[in-house]
Amino acid sequence: MHLVLGQLVDSSYLDRIFEEINVKLQQTGLVSVGDLTVQYDLPGEFLQKELVLRLGTIVNGQLDPIDTRIVFTEAFTAQHKARIRGFLSGATKPTKVSTLISRYGLSERLFFNTLDELMASGQLQGSVAGGRHDKTSSFVPSIYTRAKNDWIDSFYKHNNYLEYATLSRLGVADAIGFVRKRYESEQLTYLDTCAISGLILEQIEAAAEDQLTGSFWIDVSTVCPSYFSDGDVHKVMDVVLPKSTQLSDTKIFCDTVLIKNVLVQMATKRFDDVINTKADEALQLGLVLLGNRTTTSKKMSGSKPTKGTDSKKDRKDERRMKATGGKSGGGTQGRETKTKSTKKKYLRGGGDDSDDDGEASARSGKDETGLTFLNVREIEEVLKQDENFEDCPEELVSAIAAYIEGPLTAAFREKAMSKYLSTCGSHDTLRKTHGEVQDKINGLVTNVHLFAKGTEFFDLEMRTQLQKHLLKTLCSDVVNLVVGYVAQENNLTTGDQPQTTLNSDARVKLLAKFPNSVKDILGKLNTALNGNSIDDFLTALDSAIGPNVCDMVIKKADKKKEKQLMTNHRLALIEQLNDTSEPFLVFHLSVLILFQTFTGTIVHATGKFVPRILAHLEKLLPIEVYQLMFRYQGLIFSYLKGTDDDAPQLEQMMSSIKEAAVSTKKGGGDTT
Repeated sequence: MHLVLGQLVDSSYLDRIFEEINVKLQQTGLVSVGDLTVQYDLPGEFLQKELVLRLGTIVNGQLDPIDTRIVFTEAFTAQHKARIRGFLSGATKPTKVSTLISRYGLSERLFFNTLDELMASGQLQGSVAGGRHDKTSSFVPSIYTRAKNDWIDSFYKHNNYLEYATLSRLGVADAIGFVRKRYESEQLTYLDTCAISGLILEQIEAAAEDQLTGSFWIDVSTVCPSYFSDGDVHKVMDVVLPKSTQLSDTKIFCDTVLIKNVLVQMATKRFDDVINTKADEALQLGLVLLGNRTTTSKKMSGSKPTKGTDSKKDRKDERRMKATGGKSGGGTQGRETKTKSTKKKYLRGGGDDSDDDGEASARSGKDETGLTFLNVREIEEVLKQDENFEDCPEELVSAIAAYIEGPLTAAFREKAMSKYLSTCGSHDTLRKTHGEVQDKINGLVTNVHLFAKGTEFFDLEMRTQLQKHLLKTLCSDVVNLVVGYVAQENNLTTGDQPQTTLNSDARVKLLAKFPNSVKDILGKLNTALNGNSIDDFLTALDSAIGPNVCDMVIKKADKKKEKQLMTNHRLALIEQLNDTSEPFLVFHLSVLILFQTFTGTIVHATGKFVPRILAHLEKLLPIEVYQLMFRYQGLIFSYLKGTDDDAPQLEQMMSSIKEAAVSTKKGGGDTT
């Protein structure tokens, strides 16, 4: 007896149930425990257990090895196997499993196991693609695979290439992987749309060399097979050009056109007379002289004056330039994101903008001097008149014109400047230039000495960083003046880049052209900029300006002159402080002014150094002034982090900060 769902069920009742189930099984060939549960209103687990006990006795069937809740007869499996074998034995192309199951009513549960048995026993020749899922898998007959592979092999044998799209249409999922595996021993080149043999590469190379023998250029796409895409042509050129000695002396234009270098050289040489003529015209019209004066004026406005004049306006401009002058000023370095408008106000035409101006002028074919050469369209018109370019397509001529426009413009400017220098190299002119450069160097070196004294108030790490900053700014300006002067003495040009804005790489390239007698000395001076010691730089500078190189004298500033310079510097900082309303710049300038007030020295620092300078002043400032500055610094940090609520406080405290910076005195004395 069994207690099932509150009911007593005896074994005889169960036997009668399973006799009925056996009759149904023999009729249908397959029954499931799920169907029996619904039919007899008994739990599935209970029926499953009792069914297993009666298999081979009352129930003549066997369990499905995958799903034990399914029972089928041997006759059913044999019939199923025979049907699958019959259907697939006649297949000559890939057949979807889902189509077979739905059309012929096959059991999905038994299909894959039966198919595996048939293939393992050799009764079916083929494979299953797409996994063991009826919706995605397909049976691929071996006869189809052999026929496909034979066709692919035959096509490759006769054509020496295979297109990936064709392989995909034949049912190859990974075309490149298939080709790599099947033709592993072949030396194939894999392009964007196809794989080709070495024979096709040799044919393309031979055809290109043959056509270039009697011509200056060739469109490689015309000697490539028609099935090549533009990307295929590019890759073939990358493979063929390094291997061919005859094609190595060429350049690529318009993506697929090979041009002999000699044609480019002939195109450039055709303008030699034009360059010479236009250089003479520029000299006669005074364009070179005008440009030279303009450049000199810009250099003078970008430099830092070191002493006052009788004119009150000049002294005011001098103080302003010293406090705001680009990378050599004392008050605004390193805060570009927040003081951009202020810098533009004072640096119109100065060094920071010269790089952008230079790039723009290079694109337009005109430099700061107003020297202009032919534009690309005019160069193209000249080339079209040359018999060597008669058969060239218009696009190719335009590409060559654009390619040589830069070198031609540079050659013209160099020729014009050379002619100008040859006409103005008199003794008086050279002596005047020598004196101007010497005065500028003396002024900058004096500033370097003053700023270097200010670094001595900090620890070694901070002092090293400040001196590195001095080397990258004021000291770099000194080196540019020295290198530019020596270059002018040797009739060398700095190209399109003004002498005052030369970077380290530009100086190295220029130094390579110098005579050996000065190259090493100036090289050491340039290398000293990458160090961290002002003393080492000044030692190298003494050698560079000596009688064997520049023949200049560095004058040591006396105490009276230094005091005047310090006063001018403070007044320039205060003037700029009064003119600005940007909280960040107000804080920056205020800290620099307080540092000068309480240490008696000046410091050349960007914005990143300001917090550490304020920390150093903590023990020197009156407590109320330090707390005011420290609080303002905190508000600035919060504002920079995106806290806009602090903006009103920054504005409210600005007048107090300015007043504290200007009015706070050391020990109550007058520091001005």
